[in-house]
Amino acid sequence: MKKIYLLIFINLTIFLNAEQVDIQADHFYANDISKVAYFEGNAKIKQGANFFNASKIVVHFNNKKKAIKYEASGSVIFDITEKGIHYKGKAERITYSPNSSQYYFMGAVILKDLTNNRKIEAQSISLDLKTGLADIKGDKKKPVRFIFEIEDRK
Repeated sequence: MKKIYLLIFINLTIFLNAEQVDIQADHFYANDISKVAYFEGNAKIKQGANFFNASKIVVHFNNKKKAIKYEASGSVIFDITEKGIHYKGKAERITYSPNSSQYYFMGAVILKDLTNNRKIEAQSISLDLKTGLADIKGDKKKPVRFIFEIEDRK
């Protein structure tokens, strides 16, 4: 069993772009059969300048023991720089799929685009970094709120 945990831990340090992934938490456990690792209590994941802080982080692996999905939940705070754009904010839950470069932010999302000086408040945001598409949803009580600056035309 220790061998299984060691293999999962070693594979957590290998990411698609070979940059080291560092995950810390109060408690770690894994299920080798379902290829899932759980980090609970003050969970933090960091890769380069990017990080998530959450109550819980779950990492899903494929048969080749490569991380295919990261899930952070419980008052998630994030700071991400992707494709030259710096994002910062919070959400109740975030799912990131490195193979498809897709982020899903869910639950009272506040996403600040610090590069372009924009802010979005929504119930859910889907960002596809390969295609550049975003899908942003609110609800009747809290509609989507998009704050941005317009340059004066002279």
